[in-house]
Amino acid sequence: METTVRFIERMPRTSQVNSYRFTRPPGFSFQAGQYVIVGLGHEGMLVHPLSFSNGPQQDFLEVTKRMTGSAYSQYIEGLYPGDEVIMKGPNGDFSMADISNDIVCLAGGIGIAPIRSMLVDSASRHDRRRITLIYGNSDDDDVPFAEELEELQKMHLPGFRVTHVLGRSLGKMQACQGRIDSKVIRSEVTADLQEATFLISGPPVMVREMEEQLALLGVSSSRIRVERFLGYT
Repeated sequence: METTVRFIERMPRTSQVNSYRFTRPPGFSFQAGQYVIVGLGHEGMLVHPLSFSNGPQQDFLEVTKRMTGSAYSQYIEGLYPGDEVIMKGPNGDFSMADISNDIVCLAGGIGIAPIRSMLVDSASRHDRRRITLIYGNSDDDDVPFAEELEELQKMHLPGFRVTHVLGRSLGKMQACQGRIDSKVIRSEVTADLQEATFLISGPPVMVREMEEQLALLGVSSSRIRVERFLGYT
């Protein structure tokens, strides 16, 4: 489905990551974890898939993007309130809605966007499932939604727990240092690794590495769902 929406506002998440909010047309529905193709410029000639980062119950549409200096990044950064944008979708089946057992999310960088959508949705439903998020980023200053994730953990989702993994720690937050690997997963996940369902979201290289690490832990591929972020245009 193709629809025209209007830009509302930009929400800085880190120095390099912004969320963009748009009007939500009447009757437009999506599932937490899905994405849309966002067309910018004349007749939507600049296009890029972007995951929703807000919950389906909210009265706006939000996508989150890392700024790369590309033509697409420059255009979306230059939007003014009221500017029209074309969205095609929603698309995708990356979801935790149908999972009844323990859930483990492995996210890298901007791959947090669809996970955040699912967590906001879960909080609105007073979800009591056990959800573990292991979230990898470069350093303390480059963690989108860091404060919100802590608030969800403490106030809104009793079964939710987040572990941050940083390539370089500046000492501003409690985190493991290095990369997400089988050792981190084994130490931070309290659920039975063979019974839990894993959701992996991030760049293709990161997703592939996580699949390899889970294989080392004996996790069946049938218990793994992935969302690969193809290119940061």
